[in-house]
Amino acid sequence: MAEMSSLPVTDDLLAEIFLLLPTPADLVRASAACVSFRRLVTDRPFLRRFRSLHPQPFLGFLNHNGFHPALPPHPSAPAASAVSLAADFSYSFLPSHDSWKVRDVRDSRVLLDRTPEDDAAAEDSSPVFTELAVCDPLHRRCLQLPPIPDDLAASVEHPLRVEFQRWCEPFLVPPGEEEEAEETSFRVIWMAQCKTKLVAFVFSSSTGEWRAVASQGWGDLLAGTGVSTASSKSPVFFGRQYALGCFYWVMDWREKILMLDTHRMEFSIADLPPGCRRPPIAIVDAGEGRTGMLSVRENVAGGTFDLYYTIRRNDVLSSNQWQMEKIIPLDSGYRYYLRAATERYLLLIRSEDEYSSSLQMTDVECFSLDAKTLQLQSVCRLKHHILRAHIYTNFPPSLSSQTI
Repeated sequence: MAEMSSLPVTDDLLAEIFLLLPTPADLVRASAACVSFRRLVTDRPFLRRFRSLHPQPFLGFLNHNGFHPALPPHPSAPAASAVSLAADFSYSFLPSHDSWKVRDVRDSRVLLDRTPEDDAAAEDSSPVFTELAVCDPLHRRCLQLPPIPDDLAASVEHPLRVEFQRWCEPFLVPPGEEEEAEETSFRVIWMAQCKTKLVAFVFSSSTGEWRAVASQGWGDLLAGTGVSTASSKSPVFFGRQYALGCFYWVMDWREKILMLDTHRMEFSIADLPPGCRRPPIAIVDAGEGRTGMLSVRENVAGGTFDLYYTIRRNDVLSSNQWQMEKIIPLDSGYRYYLRAATERYLLLIRSEDEYSSSLQMTDVECFSLDAKTLQLQSVCRLKHHILRAHIYTNFPPSLSSQTI
């Protein structure tokens, strides 16, 4: 009987096999098997393919007390531990690093701002235009953005105050078509809600310049929505969310949301789901090009909490495009709050404390929720309350890209 000779396993075939591994942790373990596997896995073209096919895992979150990594038994705990040891979330590589505040986190980049040094000594100083920097804590890289040109800045009149005693809202934007080919490219939008209009500028690292992208009066923007602009009160939108190419903000006193389409760079107004009383919401990718919304609601009669999941039907032309998908009961005996979200993950906190809005609340348990599987995973426990947080997602250091 003739012997059958085995066919050689080429690098191309191995690469296709490795791309099928379900998690980044599996790929790390495979790379440790031998030198040839390690060489293939660390090849930059292969890593770009792998990262494009696998979502960045939830590693923890940032708040005013720094980085809180996911701890065991969270599935991302090993990678989170590696990132916690390797990264510098004190931003010591920035000048005057203790004066910067985290404004946004996206794609492993952190957007920081601070009051200009010329104004820092002034009492009650709160300038409209702050200094901005985008950094990569894992690789200790940073780019300080140039100031917004005077001709653009002149269009900002009577801005409304937003978070951190700031008059503006800067945030990171997912890469556009022109940036997708460059791993190191990014965009930042600077937005101001003024008394009579919305103003937004965008910075592209590809050009190194700011440009105006949107400016729209409230009267035009709210026309046909039933919201009157005749009174002296200007609308305020808060709680920025992102999914499927659009940013969303909730209106402060009506069941409306403000939308910014990042492809066309245009603002519009849409309705919240019926009965949604403007709680903190999470906008997520519901699959098949649909937008989903998750919110935590309290059953006042029973003292319990549920997670409501609704999906926006983009193909239906009606006054109500939101359809209830499911209601997920949460463990009884606790109070739940939504504190941060990406289009894939949510950060929830829970406490047994009935007066959990107090800043003295202790023993808070933090959970991540995967919008695809709707599974809750314990992240960590804290001894202090969380008012604001930013979810940090990235690959383990051996698989992460040097983003700046």
